[in-house]
Amino acid sequence: MAYTDKEVLEAIRAGNDDEVLKYLYKHVLPRIKKYVVSNSGSEDDAKDIFQDAVLIFYRHVKEGKFRDGNEIAGFIFSVGRNLWINLVRKRNRDVALTDEATHIETDESSSTQLIAREREEFVSKMFSMLGETCRTLLTYSIYHRLSMKEIKEKMGFTSENVAKTKHYKCKQRLIGIVKDNASIKDMLQE
Repeated sequence: MAYTDKEVLEAIRAGNDDEVLKYLYKHVLPRIKKYVVSNSGSEDDAKDIFQDAVLIFYRHVKEGKFRDGNEIAGFIFSVGRNLWINLVRKRNRDVALTDEATHIETDESSSTQLIAREREEFVSKMFSMLGETCRTLLTYSIYHRLSMKEIKEKMGFTSENVAKTKHYKCKQRLIGIVKDNASIKDMLQE
């Protein structure tokens, strides 16, 4: 049986979620499995990620944090993708996520694609509010995962301590920008 997003939410809120859970397994798990397996994961990894993503979704629904206008499958997929990326980072593996895998699948709804595009724009906007030195330093630190020693050498700082201090100040500046822009903060937490 197919369910609308509204029916899924009503069933979860009412506690009648057995059939809904089967529906989510059938329709969302394959997308998460495809993403995880194409990014150095196993099918078991994908199932674990899916279960964690569904638990987060359920918690959002039960706590009233899930907005009725959001697409459920897109939300669960996005949470699953983020969980997988975080797990890969924790495992300290160097996994090159493919360009096509980092984008939401083409068969997803336009609203999900729009949300992803807006997130990218918000992140870009935050970085553009920083000075050139902070943008470069945080890019080396976050995206390239360079050590403070490597950053010191690339940016010509006099010592690792100078690099650490600059890094700290740049992160604080970025946090301040996020706090000052509530719309950015809300977008990144979804």
